[in-house]
Amino acid sequence: MNTSSKVNKSKKVVNTTGRVSAKKAASYLHSMQNSSTTKINPAKQVTAPNWNPKHFRLFVGNLGPDGNDELLKEAFSKYPSMSQVHVPIDRKTSKNKGFGFVAFGKSEDYLHAFQEMNGKYIGQHPVQLKRAESSVPKKTKNKRK
Repeated sequence: MNTSSKVNKSKKVVNTTGRVSAKKAASYLHSMQNSSTTKINPAKQVTAPNWNPKHFRLFVGNLGPDGNDELLKEAFSKYPSMSQVHVPIDRKTSKNKGFGFVAFGKSEDYLHAFQEMNGKYIGQHPVQLKRAESSVPKKTKNKRK
């Protein structure tokens, strides 16, 4: 069999974050392998919510598979200063990651929610509440070796 007559039928998949990136990737792949199939998938823009730094946030752990933003919003709506909720979704499975966050404008509502809702069922599971930690990494000192 003549190897020069083989056509590369492999499929190339490129995930990009925008149209310009997609065009560049397609152009590059096209120039590298004219005979292969190329599929360009624009990536979903997933951004963390913009939290008000002055608000008080709770981490809501042990959410069941039914946990979502609406469920958390409903569960914590009795606290007047509840301002925002977020349940992260796994990109691969499109399911929640088993936790979420709730923000409050007033410390009193934050404390009452923590005391009253910790261990209560939200959806299918009893939730575990904690003070939410900042997602900004702490600066580490340079250590000389």
